[in-house]
Order: sequence, then C-alpha cells, then structure tokens
Amino acid sequence: MTRTYIFWTLAAFLALGALLLGATQFWQGLGSGISGHGWFAYILGGVLTLGLSMGLFALSFYSARHGHDDIDPPPGA
Repeated sequence: MTRTYIFWTLAAFLALGALLLGATQFWQGLGSGISGHGWFAYILGGVLTLGLSMGLFALSFYSARHGHDDIDPPPGA
C-alpha cells in the first residue's frame, strides 16, 4: 500500500464521518430521535457503501492497468 492510497482512504472515512455528524445534527434539530438500531443501520449503510465503492474503483483500476480492458484486434487484421 502506498502512502497516497492510505491518505485517500483515511480522507474518505473522515469525510463519511463528517457527513454522518452533519446529518445527525440536522435530524436532532428537527426534534426527531433515532433509536440504537437506527444508528447501527445508518452507520453500517454508510461504511458498506464506502467500502463497496472503493472496491469497485480498485477493480476497475486493476483491470485497466493489467490490460483486461484492451480491445483485441479481429483475427487476420
């Protein structure tokens, strides 16, 4: 793992945390409460979404770097 990858991974998780905190403050300002199960689902959904997007981006970059996206010329061309 490179330092750049680690930096952007940490930055993504910090941004996720900031968004969750901002949404929390917004919801509490409206006067509606969230149960413990709601918090668990809320945080788990954010983390899994971030993890899925990171994994899909990593796979697309890996595929592009290793030639899996190259178009082969037709036979006999």
